Amino acid sequence: MLYTLTLYVLLGIGLAASVGFLVLHRPRRFFRVTEINASWWVIIIGLLYARSLVLLAIRGAHPETSLDTVIGIGFLAAIDALLLVRFFSYLWYLREHPEKRS
Repeated sequence: MLYTLTLYVLLGIGLAASVGFLVLHRPRRFFRVTEINASWWVIIIGLLYARSLVLLAIRGAHPETSLDTVIGIGFLAAIDALLLVRFFSYLWYLREHPEKRS
């Protein structure tokens, strides 16, 4: 039960950070190299997180061993940290460059 709740929280945080970044960033030209570098990994991770949340709701979580639990939660926490850094660094960028908020 605690493992499932932890997965819900980590997936929810990551999905919120991904969607938040995309709402703030509002990419217009998806196929430019700069947009691919800036946004596509966030989009892909957000879609994977949304899929994982749906599958978790349908199937539940059943870790096989404690090593699976540690690896799963560790990877989710690391990716969440990257997404949160991306989100907050973009907020900082917008605060430093208010002319970019078009």
